[in-house]
Amino acid sequence: MAILITSAAESAAFRLERILCKSDVIFADQQPLPLLPGRLFLQIPSPDSGTFTHEILKICMDYGVNEIYPLKDGEIRELSNARQLFEEYGIKLMIPPSE
Repeated sequence: MAILITSAAESAAFRLERILCKSDVIFADQQPLPLLPGRLFLQIPSPDSGTFTHEILKICMDYGVNEIYPLKDGEIRELSNARQLFEEYGIKLMIPPSE
């Protein structure tokens, strides 16, 4: 199974990839991303978009993603609101607990 890391245009996404030591990683961001050999980059809508949650769910279903690591506040907020939907499909949202 794959994992999805958002905010791929930022270095934090690649630091997280190294920490997780996972081989099947998909990167996503709102802006176009470069093509790098051996890496999959997908463009996603803004979390403010009405289609954000459904687009993320579609990516998860299409690519066999079972964990999502959102890194931006807006992404975390929107995905947290849809946590139950993702859990119904066996997809874990790896979101830090709220303070």
